[in-house]
Amino acid sequence: MEIPEPAELIRLFEDEPESEYEDVHWPVGLHSFRLTQGSASVLCSIDPLASEAYISLYADGEEIAYLGRLRRLGRLSVERERSGYEGLTLWFQEDFREPVMLQTKPTIRLAWDVKSLGET
Repeated sequence: MEIPEPAELIRLFEDEPESEYEDVHWPVGLHSFRLTQGSASVLCSIDPLASEAYISLYADGEEIAYLGRLRRLGRLSVERERSGYEGLTLWFQEDFREPVMLQTKPTIRLAWDVKSLGET
């Protein structure tokens, strides 16, 4: 899986990642990044070697959305635009799957355009 440098992800989430295990370092194992903006927050956990990710969105401390075990990821890309938009795009290995887009600035948002059954 193609992944950004850890420094890019730290800049995006404005925080150091927490590892599932103390003695395991990037890119081995599950690493969790957190970002809070006002009453909204996101927890994005990435396991580069397993090509998996997990994303939870929170409002006022309550989980409002969860995408778990996003598997067969092909690459992650950090997006930055002049408009102030920043986010992480999670691309799947299969071309027929739409990417998951996690916006971190100016607000926290999660988008995934899932296609209908039978649609290619």
